[in-house]
Amino acid sequence: MIRREEVTTIKELVYFAGDNFSDEPFIREYAHKKFQDTSFRKFRQDCDSLAVWIQKEFPNGTHGALAGLTSSGYLKAWFGIQCANSVSVPLDCANSAEKIADEVNRSDSEILFLDDKHAGDLPKFKALCPKVKYYIHVHHAFEGMLSLPEIVEEYAGQTPEGMTKPEDLTAILFTSGTTGLSKGVMLSNANLIDNTTCEPDENFRGEKRMTVLPIHHVFCFTCDILCGMWYGRTICVNDSLMRIVKNLKIFQPDNTTFVPMIAGSILKRMEQMAEKNPDKIAVGKEVFGENFKIIYSGGAYLSPKIIEGYRAFGIEIAQGYGMTECAPRICTGVKGCPYPESVGRVVPRCEVKIVDNEIWVKSPSVMMGYYKNPEETAKSLTPDGWLMTGDLGYLDDGYLYITGRKKNLIILANGENVSPEEIENQFAYFQPIKEIVVYEKDNSITAEVYPDPEYVSDDIRAEIQAKIDAVNDTFPPAKRIVSLVIRETEFEKTASRKIIRSSIIGK
Repeated sequence: MIRREEVTTIKELVYFAGDNFSDEPFIREYAHKKFQDTSFRKFRQDCDSLAVWIQKEFPNGTHGALAGLTSSGYLKAWFGIQCANSVSVPLDCANSAEKIADEVNRSDSEILFLDDKHAGDLPKFKALCPKVKYYIHVHHAFEGMLSLPEIVEEYAGQTPEGMTKPEDLTAILFTSGTTGLSKGVMLSNANLIDNTTCEPDENFRGEKRMTVLPIHHVFCFTCDILCGMWYGRTICVNDSLMRIVKNLKIFQPDNTTFVPMIAGSILKRMEQMAEKNPDKIAVGKEVFGENFKIIYSGGAYLSPKIIEGYRAFGIEIAQGYGMTECAPRICTGVKGCPYPESVGRVVPRCEVKIVDNEIWVKSPSVMMGYYKNPEETAKSLTPDGWLMTGDLGYLDDGYLYITGRKKNLIILANGENVSPEEIENQFAYFQPIKEIVVYEKDNSITAEVYPDPEYVSDDIRAEIQAKIDAVNDTFPPAKRIVSLVIRETEFEKTASRKIIRSSIIGK
């Protein structure tokens, strides 16, 4: 039996959880009006079975790519690759088959695991991915593919050989980026284990966490799945962003992870419900359930107004900060945070320093580099191991504050530096605005806005301009918005829903 202090690799984490939490539920899914649980013990056994097959076909190890939605089958494939002492490559299943194929090829993957979302693209993958030797459906038999359940059944009861080392590459995760080609972030066992174990266990065993975010995002993978294994949580699988509220009622979780866009959307829904029922605490319990304790938010700026809004419904929401290159946590959300404008408290074992207003990070979680891309690696990692995040900000009393992105910084003709995010964040959760981007034009600040199409107004431009005037009063002249552009369509975005600033017309 592996003890907690002996866990140094992802494979050891799988074995630790299987040994110590055994028949307790690890993955809980809901289908055909009933719960389907996979225990920690069963999960380890199925991962081992797949690993035996992988080792038989690839005795020297391999890279296995995955493109699918969160499910027990997907996770068995991810961790089965680990138990085979190989490398997992989770890909964004929202991408096109061509984009997925490109990242399969650039990651040197020889296995591609798919679910129903992309199984129909099998002919494209076979034409575009000459290195891939096996295609495996994670749920069931599919023509032209192997079946994960059949592999697991055939090799049931068998155990793979050998163990990986903490310093070994264990995963390649592609960053979407708003410009240029995606980069494959190389994370070692040590990177992911450090980030999983950096916060103390506060008796989390048996908690239910609903996992909502895309599984290829390291925020979701580390904070939901890996931490679930470490603490002994039950992971409740939300099967669709359209059914979050419905699934909160079904699973009755203790906590969840959101991005601000989801948090804001559900807050608006509760505020609409409160128009009919002024008892906001009751509304909060109706939406999130009696057991719910806290939402952890990350991935983008969370307005303090959203934090205040949730508090009125009796729900805590805490903001954290990280990036794929740090596996991902740099700061963690804190319950009852005294500084809601911050992005949380710096996690243990992580050092943060500010160099020319840029946030630099050093910790055991910092990546090995970008896969087969030493030029980009050199731009992000210093020779002595500091990760240059590209984010601007400052540190105060152990809490970190973000003011913008270095690459987005506006430098006016008079030498003034303006962070567009600092201005844009003032409009977060201002209901007439769905999206806003601030940029320089004719040596002054322009705000381009996509209004919320569901917002009813007699003169929405006037409402937005009034808000701009109020915000301008809080800024020095160089940071004030001079021009307002109203657009009729959403901004172009990456697969992870980040606005591509370089594509904005008129910039």
